[in-house]
Amino acid sequence: MIVISLLFDHAPAALANHRRYARGHGYRHIEIDMSEISGCSDETRWIIKYETLLHQLGLANEDELVLLLNENAAILRPLALPELMQGRDWLLTCIESDLPQLDMQIWRKTEHVMRELFEIVTRCRNGVVLPKEEALLLQAFAYCPSRYRVGDVMAVVPASTNVESVWAHWSAFSVKICDQKHHRRFRNALLEHINDCQTRGLPLLSLNDTGITDTSAVSIRQPNRSVAIVTLYTPNIAIYGRIAEANFTRYCERHGYTLYVHREIPAHLNDGKTSGNWLKAALLRETLPNHEWIFWVDADVLFKDMNRPLESIMHDKEAVFARDIGYWRFNSGIMGLKRTQRNYDSLHRILEACNCIDDKSTVYANKGDQYYFNAEFAARPDFDATQVASLIDFNTPWIYQRPTSFMVHYIGIWETHKALLMDYDLRQSARD
Repeated sequence: MIVISLLFDHAPAALANHRRYARGHGYRHIEIDMSEISGCSDETRWIIKYETLLHQLGLANEDELVLLLNENAAILRPLALPELMQGRDWLLTCIESDLPQLDMQIWRKTEHVMRELFEIVTRCRNGVVLPKEEALLLQAFAYCPSRYRVGDVMAVVPASTNVESVWAHWSAFSVKICDQKHHRRFRNALLEHINDCQTRGLPLLSLNDTGITDTSAVSIRQPNRSVAIVTLYTPNIAIYGRIAEANFTRYCERHGYTLYVHREIPAHLNDGKTSGNWLKAALLRETLPNHEWIFWVDADVLFKDMNRPLESIMHDKEAVFARDIGYWRFNSGIMGLKRTQRNYDSLHRILEACNCIDDKSTVYANKGDQYYFNAEFAARPDFDATQVASLIDFNTPWIYQRPTSFMVHYIGIWETHKALLMDYDLRQSARD
């Protein structure tokens, strides 16, 4: 049996995963690093991919099996190849469309397979008109539908930043990372996590201990300081909320700030049908009189530059915001307000506006809390959108994170993937 790692990008975690699988079964492992041509055309990739596959099958023994993997595929449940390939000469499976995914392929050396792959190789030439999608090259081979099972094990499951982490819950032979072109860091985080759990014999999504043991509804650390941070996370998102809390705690201790952590919706604000994000205005209004400055920070944020104080973004302003990645003037995930009557009155008006809304059951119901913060502050006569801070300065979306980033916001990600990436980034920072 042969396992081929054909990598078009630097992916040491993927290679380690493939290597572990091959060694576990005593299979020959062939490592081919093509990362230097990672920016090449599809034609160039397809040529070397299918030339490599045909070449290695040609060197294999008759009836021998070859598993072809790239940097976006990893083994989850290390079934032996013969178990997956009983009664078949190839295994191609769909995952997101009616065409097969091609990051994990299994082939048996037979005369029929060799001849059909030769036809594909002859089509993959420079100057030849190729199909729009690689999968269309393989139309001579039947492929299996999405969620195809061999016994009780799926052949392949998807992983994507904004999709539920089924890879951690479904019994599957392999995982395909679907949005790798945009989020290389997610791929690295996911594959390192899978490898670590396999090494330690732990269930997937077993993350590092944050050290947070307090489970009370609310805690106040270092009270009565001039600057305070307020955050809230409910039990359903505690998997990443605890990571943020640990990070906020270290940051506030370093700079001498008060930290309010709400781990449940406060009883006096809980009507049983309101999502936690709608409580920002209420909690800010309650705490603003006790501090010179109060900051709301969402529980999917990390302070990456622990040495930079919040005073660095206050300047001579009455309120500080950073531009949103979307169409809002600013993002309400991180906001700072100075203790002024005008800010207090603004929070009161936001609360009144929100109280008129029937549905506040989800983050984005009725445009979300962000709409009402934007509407209120943008209505001020002296509001100048050009003076809203850059998302590079703070409240930086995670996809734009740099080593110099101050506060990183893990927006647009499934809850468990937020936790995975936040945990990964903190470990990376500790290594640097």
